[in-house]
Amino acid sequence: MNETISLWGQRLYRQFSLMLANQPKLSYYLQPLLRWNNAELHPDYYSARIVDSGWETEQILSVWLEPEPSWTGFTPGQHLLVTLLHQGRYISRSFSISSSSGLFAQQKQIRISCRIQPQGQFTKALAADIAKLTHLSISAATGDFVLEPQTDGAPQQSIVMVAAGSGITPLWSMLNSLRCWTSPVVLFYCVKNAAQAAFLTELRLLAAKQPLFELQLIETASTGRLNLVQQLKENTKVSLTNALYYLCGPAAMSRQYKDDLIQQGVPSDAVHAERFGLELAATQGPVKQALLIEQGKVTTIEAAAGVPLLQAAEQQGLSPRFGCRIGVCYQCVCQKKSGQVLNLRTGQISGDGPEQIQLCISAAHSDLQIEL
Repeated sequence: MNETISLWGQRLYRQFSLMLANQPKLSYYLQPLLRWNNAELHPDYYSARIVDSGWETEQILSVWLEPEPSWTGFTPGQHLLVTLLHQGRYISRSFSISSSSGLFAQQKQIRISCRIQPQGQFTKALAADIAKLTHLSISAATGDFVLEPQTDGAPQQSIVMVAAGSGITPLWSMLNSLRCWTSPVVLFYCVKNAAQAAFLTELRLLAAKQPLFELQLIETASTGRLNLVQQLKENTKVSLTNALYYLCGPAAMSRQYKDDLIQQGVPSDAVHAERFGLELAATQGPVKQALLIEQGKVTTIEAAAGVPLLQAAEQQGLSPRFGCRIGVCYQCVCQKKSGQVLNLRTGQISGDGPEQIQLCISAAHSDLQIEL
């Protein structure tokens, strides 16, 4: 409901701005002035000064940022959208905050830790340009992948965390922010080998000084994939069915572990998952036609079954607005005027009438008409 109200409010603000300034946002009217002052800034977001940067592993780059004073902070586990100007256009990517709430409270700084992907446009640009960048643009922190508060007086539940690769970032933020340890916490950290494990030294120090924290490093190159249920059954400190679970990693991994836990009697609402990457639904069907309307211009594209509309549009030379590409940031929301789409994250099929959709996680289920 809140998400629907928020999207409705964004659409109302866009129409109001178009009436006043012929721009989708009032801040765009001032964009030439903003860019003259600092071309790196994006009018939609907050400015964040780059304080420092450094490599956690050969593939993971950390960047320390000092957001402008109006940025409202975060809850450990949340993520934000990071935007930079690259080759004359803004590109964006969603990252979990990897620093503690204490760092922000004391020094007004945050850290993001980015795995540099060889095919990733944003992360490659960030790594290549980091030495000359002075600022990045960031969104407000968002997301409900945060530690669930436990009620005073109620039996304290154990906490089980599972991280795969760079999925450690929100979990390390949670762990590094804990000040009152009242129940056992077990972290299963899955990496190919120890050299690829970010924050490993800090995690081992925490395990050495905090008796309620247990670190299990799973080096998959030598031990194979984690069997979570089996490991929990062998762990005498944790009750498998009376624990809170926090899973962060590839979508397929999170889905599989959640299903395994539910089959063991773990309540569904006790399993919290933050997924990176889009787990595409396996779909087949004929190619559909999508009419994309942008400022009165109509473009017809071919939309194959199971292919995100954002990807289909880009393959045919269009450049719709986007952010995270996994259905998190809502930067690619647009108005479907007619036709049905398949939500690739949930498997749900939309109605035939007008509604707002996310291009990055919507595929054509019928012929479509979409206003960008």
